[in-house]
Amino acid sequence: METGKEFGLKIMEHLNDACKKWKAEEDIDYSVYGTPIEATTYKFAKCLKERFGVVKGVTDKNYITNSYHVPVFEEIDAFSKLKLESEFQRLSPGGAISYVETPNLQDNLDVVIELIKFIYDNIMYAELNTKSDYCQKCGYTGEILVDDNLEWYCPNCGNRDHNLLNVARRTCGYIGTNFWNKGRTQEIKERVLHIDNKEANK
Repeated sequence: METGKEFGLKIMEHLNDACKKWKAEEDIDYSVYGTPIEATTYKFAKCLKERFGVVKGVTDKNYITNSYHVPVFEEIDAFSKLKLESEFQRLSPGGAISYVETPNLQDNLDVVIELIKFIYDNIMYAELNTKSDYCQKCGYTGEILVDDNLEWYCPNCGNRDHNLLNVARRTCGYIGTNFWNKGRTQEIKERVLHIDNKEANK
């Protein structure tokens, strides 16, 4: 991870240098913006696969990782992730967002407060992602899941009718409630928790 981090920081520094050069030449303010560019995660993944074939760990998924973010499948704890991404946020003066995936923390506000304090002291802008789902068919209020075919279903009653499933996930920096394309759905399915259930239930 260290090699990738150093390479990534060099790219970000190069982009910032280019912005300074353009600003001096044109008297227009340019800035690096850490955008998720929601629609491109799937589109770019398909284009890269077409151009380079299937490269393990690079083009073998239906999505690409946005901006400077740690890939969603990377096993990393919340505090390490935020600390790492804070180095990239400072090089993204036009805007940046980081997030950590958490289980349901409504009964463990101590963990929420600990995370918020860490965010305040270490990183410019970050959010906590959790699940807020509901099955209208059976009244289930846990996490609506995604199967291997990237189809959403209620784990309680098996309901797959999108009109009867309320699913909310943070995508593109905001909480979306519409169902997503296959690339984004796979990305959501592969998100790992950065705070595990044991910590959440302390």
